[in-house]
Amino acid sequence: MTEARIHDRGYLSYDGPRHRTRHAMANLSYHTAQRVLGLKRSNWQKVLPAITLFIAFVPAIVFIGIAAFLPNGEDLGLASNADYYGFITGALFLFTAFIAPEAVCTDRRSGMLGLYLASPLSRDTYLLAKAAAIAAVLGTMTLGPPLLMLIAYTLADAGPSGVTGWLTELGRILASGAALSAFWTALSLALSSLTARRSLASVGIFVGLLASSAVGDGLAGGAEVGDSFALFNLIALPFEAVYRIFGEAGDGDGPPIDQVDTWAIFAALVGLIAAFGAFARWRYQRIEISG
Repeated sequence: MTEARIHDRGYLSYDGPRHRTRHAMANLSYHTAQRVLGLKRSNWQKVLPAITLFIAFVPAIVFIGIAAFLPNGEDLGLASNADYYGFITGALFLFTAFIAPEAVCTDRRSGMLGLYLASPLSRDTYLLAKAAAIAAVLGTMTLGPPLLMLIAYTLADAGPSGVTGWLTELGRILASGAALSAFWTALSLALSSLTARRSLASVGIFVGLLASSAVGDGLAGGAEVGDSFALFNLIALPFEAVYRIFGEAGDGDGPPIDQVDTWAIFAALVGLIAAFGAFARWRYQRIEISG
């Protein structure tokens, strides 16, 4: 029989490394990005993130492959990089509606939110960390393919002419990707803050986006009460802003939002990003932590 001994060491203070709040935010963002991408989770939970990345990147890879034989954007039916965002609309829609809510709803339902707020994180820094994670994954889809195409087209001698043209195109790609990422991140956080159930948040985002499209185009096109009502179309608005960033204003023959002034497009986009962000913050300041 072994002898057990207890040594009274008294109180020992923690002498390990101490990090600032930004370190906790970085860790939370990193693990949130892993979660929404399905990493270190079951294979079934990797399917939808893989589909969204597939939809976002495969068209770019196809265009690059074709460009090796037809080094001309017009031959591909792709007059500019702005046209590419039409191919990834489905990927952004799927991610925002069915994947992004996983970043925040699960924490509230499982009680992890209370544990996070017991750490150096506050409600604001928690929300910023979550927003950074969602925006980073969205940025992979909105920035990655166009940048890949720009580099590949340049190497194939089919890119913008001159240093100025190349830098201008790069700036437009960065601005477009950032605008789309910010808009879809703010929208997903705002609507996901209304419920702790991921499925309800997904349905709300899905139905809300479809309803906004029907209402916006219906008022502007069908009822003809004014072109500015097309700004209610939350699906078309951010992508129309991308076309305006690339200097491609509508010709009046397309959807109603083509006929809205550029300044109104940008004002509506920035205003909605700010409004969605403010609403998400307002909701999280009032969420009660149980336990």
